Amino acid sequence: MFAAIDNKVVLPGYLRADGAVFYTITEKVGLQANLENLFDKKYFINADSNDNISPGSPRSVRVQLTWKF
Repeated sequence: MFAAIDNKVVLPGYLRADGAVFYTITEKVGLQANLENLFDKKYFINADSNDNISPGSPRSVRVQLTWKF
């Protein structure tokens, strides 16, 4: 993708791998773990101009406990 309308800066394409695991503890309680950017690749998610380019997030883990009532 181009960073701006003048087509002077080109951002490289990327492929980001994410994963998730879900576990049911009881009928009302569940556990979830998400891993984002599994291979910790560097990438650019957005550009607002040739010199305002946003990098993508590094590898991150999120764990969530859910309860249904």
